[in-house]
Amino acid sequence: MVRKTVAIKDDLFHNLELNHIMEKYQSFSELVSNALQLLIEKQKKEQYKKTMIEASKDKLYIQDMKSIEDEFQYSDFENIK
Repeated sequence: MVRKTVAIKDDLFHNLELNHIMEKYQSFSELVSNALQLLIEKQKKEQYKKTMIEASKDKLYIQDMKSIEDEFQYSDFENIK
């Protein structure tokens, strides 16, 4: 575990207390760790979305997806026993 000192604005800390957010965590460190994890997940989702938007403009990518869709169109209707 890495130890870092964190400084936050007074009003942010007050809002955490006011909204009883800190009570939901065993420690302030846990709250910060969870917040950072959520930030990382958000960043990954935004990057994935950006990548998919770029891919949707790529003619070769679209052609590949269409080819895959055509090849597997009947598998959606197969009965698996």
